[in-house]
Amino acid sequence: MKDVHAEKIGGISEDLSKLRREFSQLQQMKFNFDDSALHQGKILLDLKELNFKYTHDFLWNENLNFQILSGERWAIKGNNASGKSTLVKLLVGILKPSKGNIEKADFKSIYLDQNYSVLNENFNVLEQAEYFNQTPIPNHELKTILTRFLFRKEIWDKKVASLSGGERMRLLLTYLSIMGKAPDLIVLDEPTNNLDLENVEILTSALQDYRGSLLVISHDQEFLKDLNVGKEIFL
Repeated sequence: MKDVHAEKIGGISEDLSKLRREFSQLQQMKFNFDDSALHQGKILLDLKELNFKYTHDFLWNENLNFQILSGERWAIKGNNASGKSTLVKLLVGILKPSKGNIEKADFKSIYLDQNYSVLNENFNVLEQAEYFNQTPIPNHELKTILTRFLFRKEIWDKKVASLSGGERMRLLLTYLSIMGKAPDLIVLDEPTNNLDLENVEILTSALQDYRGSLLVISHDQEFLKDLNVGKEIFL
């Protein structure tokens, strides 16, 4: 019984140490996102009779009509092949409407898709950070941000192509920190799909700190709840 008790105590201590390490890492990141410069309630996107077709048929049975205001947090939901990613690409200007139009205010946005297309597969971690550093901030500060997001010196040479989903997500968070001025709108396409629980927590904490507009394709209700997403459109 004494041995069993000691084993249980050892297991609990190990779990507690792991939780403390993870909490320490989360605290270390210091996201430091600036607030969006746009006042709350400004109309960012105004969709009027919007529809799209890849071939002969329109994607949606009913044309889309809605507005997205500055400071709002939206979820886009729908079944497979309902056009969620297509709608996002229309909103960020990658695609053009086949019908109707989108009136846009002058604002800065960033689109983070499932494939992390913002990243360059041929760069290593340090080269990618240097590419993001357009301001530019001093080199020592850039390396400090990398370390803060758990990219220590020994993995700066690691190729982006070989990074895990969680590492890619953290590299994108360094991008937002390096930018200095946060975008007015962040658009995410199924951001938690390839993340373990620890990295979902990291992403959630970062977006909770962000004071701007969010547009998220996700069916992860807990994630959306933690982000205080208050509006949704179901396709």
